[in-house]
Amino acid sequence: MRYAAFFLAWILFAQAVPDLASVRAEPNLEKRYWMALEFSALRVTSARKDYEEGRIKDFTSGLGLAAEAVALCDASLRSTGKNPSKSPRHFKRAELKMREILRRLRTLEDEVSIDERGIVAKIRMRIQEIHDELLLDIMGRRK
Repeated sequence: MRYAAFFLAWILFAQAVPDLASVRAEPNLEKRYWMALEFSALRVTSARKDYEEGRIKDFTSGLGLAAEAVALCDASLRSTGKNPSKSPRHFKRAELKMREILRRLRTLEDEVSIDERGIVAKIRMRIQEIHDELLLDIMGRRK
């Protein structure tokens, strides 16, 4: 009985951790952006673990996937056709999650060696640019 419960829990966990292709395949844009942000957060966590275990190649590719997922989130939100300043619900939710990811990346940047700081800084700056654009759209730009 224990083994069956363990097996069922493992299957549910495996389904809960998508890959980027399955996130891209989500037809509902309002679900896709959140799945992309969750994927990005998971990649940052796994990148930290990869760095601690000395797998620098996996560390670098994980951070690249995190940035790619944030870009997918941004593209998905913009594809909804909604105005961020008039319908800010999903946009603000994404902005808050991006802010959390950025905070975690700043901490990671401080913790890694000087050789890998450039990699983390580059990824953090890409995500920061997307975050700043999103925040400006939510606040409403003057034209």
